[in-house]
Amino acid sequence: MRKIVIHINKLFYLLLLLLISSCEHDINSTEQQGGGNDSDDKVQIEIFTRAHSYDLPSTRAAENDISMTPWVLVFKGNGGSATFVEAVQAFEMVGKRYVILTKQSSKCQLLILANTQSKFYYNNDNANGYVFNETNLNTRLSGVTLADACSKLLTEPLASPSLTIIPYSGTGEIIPMSAVLEVNKIDNDTKIQNSDPSKGALLLTRAVARIAVVNTADNFELNGIMALFNVPRQGQLHNYSNSIMNNTSNLTEYQGASDYSTPLVAASVVTEGQSTNSNPIYIYESNTLNNTYMIIQGKYDNKDYYYKMAIVDKNLNAIDLSRNKSYTFTIIKAKGPGYDTMADAKVAKPSNVDLDFKIIVDDGDSYEIIANNDYYLGVSNSVYITYSDVDNIYNAFDLITDCTKVFPDTRNITDNRGEVSGAFSLSSPVDGKIPVVTGGVASPRITTVRVFTYTWLMYFENGQFENGVEKNNAYITLKLGNLEKQVHIRQRQAINASGTVLEYRPTDSYPYPGTYPNLMDYHCLTGQVEDGDDNPKNWIKLRPSTMVEREDTERIIVEDGQIFIEVLPNTTNNRRRGTVYLTTVMSNGSSVGGSSVKRIKIDITQKG
Repeated sequence: MRKIVIHINKLFYLLLLLLISSCEHDINSTEQQGGGNDSDDKVQIEIFTRAHSYDLPSTRAAENDISMTPWVLVFKGNGGSATFVEAVQAFEMVGKRYVILTKQSSKCQLLILANTQSKFYYNNDNANGYVFNETNLNTRLSGVTLADACSKLLTEPLASPSLTIIPYSGTGEIIPMSAVLEVNKIDNDTKIQNSDPSKGALLLTRAVARIAVVNTADNFELNGIMALFNVPRQGQLHNYSNSIMNNTSNLTEYQGASDYSTPLVAASVVTEGQSTNSNPIYIYESNTLNNTYMIIQGKYDNKDYYYKMAIVDKNLNAIDLSRNKSYTFTIIKAKGPGYDTMADAKVAKPSNVDLDFKIIVDDGDSYEIIANNDYYLGVSNSVYITYSDVDNIYNAFDLITDCTKVFPDTRNITDNRGEVSGAFSLSSPVDGKIPVVTGGVASPRITTVRVFTYTWLMYFENGQFENGVEKNNAYITLKLGNLEKQVHIRQRQAINASGTVLEYRPTDSYPYPGTYPNLMDYHCLTGQVEDGDDNPKNWIKLRPSTMVEREDTERIIVEDGQIFIEVLPNTTNNRRRGTVYLTTVMSNGSSVGGSSVKRIKIDITQKG
């Protein structure tokens, strides 16, 4: 009997070994497919994605959620002129995203669409939707270029003339996101991830903007946002051109109730006052032509009033609402009563003049972030360039952090003035310490870092030599715990009243400022002129290297790495200032560590 049991056990173990061997063969086969050997013309690729941040940290977890089955639309060729090839939906396997694409031997553009709705709409049509599937995408996009497809692929339209539920605010609802990635070819070595390998995952951009109102005034109490008017019903699935689609004939209204008896969003009590930040409003991109505005309700002098708030900046200039940006309107002081009824507020002029307020526009692209498992540290730009002819203090960059720890030794902001003969210095924070989130301060904490520069700072840069020794760059160094970030500080001469063209483009050698005062060695990706007191968008124009006329000179995307900044002649006697932001791939000589994709802040002073 004992021998029989032994034989049975041996048979059992033999069968188990055969089963394990079979499983291993299946696993190895699957892994081999994952390596791209499905067939001769197909390749299986893993997708690495994460969401850009609105602001850090987010107030709704779903703001960052990405489905496991995004769509990948392949366009063959260069930039926006690339032509549609195929649309393939990714699939999930062992907790990872994969997509099977047709191999391509030349450059392609991949349009990634995540969190898609059940239908897509096409070419300004808000009546006829198409089920989001491969057949419909292939039919609609056959022979279409990437730029054309992005301008025509639209979200599902919102209800009209009004709706009482804020889009994407329900439990489990996720926000449509997108990205475009250029690859040199599609084969076994292709990776769908950030073009900057140090950042890993491909950053997706949300199709909507985010709006919140905060009150810190001691003579006003915010009850909530009653309604949002002239709201776009649709948005593009991906904005490739960086301009906002025209929705003037396709608008709706967000309202809490048809009779306005309840607020659309009630304010919550927070440390500094009241806020709607925990219940944000999401809105498709809206340009100034739509005249989007909101009506808030609040208590002033112990009585409830309605205030009409236009979407304007601190100078009361109308602004666009752009995708993936967070707009926080903070009421600082109430100057007087609003209107007694919603009906009166709707027909009245905006009440922004009756409320002292500031607006913070937070863009995930506005910060270069480094992080550990505990906190993060970011800067708005890692290069600051001032065109100036006056020794002065300038706002070089903003730093942002959610750190709550007061490190005793590594919470420093320092300069290297000793290495550049005192040509610049840190001006503020005066104590040289990074402010962190303590004592009831809202998170994240944003601090402006200011520097003092002399007009001869331009003569202290890598690439310049004195007695055979290369000179140093000027840096501000941030160190918070084990996180460290550097910002390069540069200077050139102020622009003459006659105007000029500043060339930001790759060069073969260092452009010495005395010989090439208008040339900077950077490989540029995008550019944008900021709003300002001196109306810089009227006299600073962004051009491609061909210098051709363009309708939109406030923003630009280029493929050849070259952005030219045209400064028009100043016909007045007054000096004027303006700011331009560029995103670039840093040249080897200018790299300041970290990821290679950087933001540059350019402060331009023009003589009168």
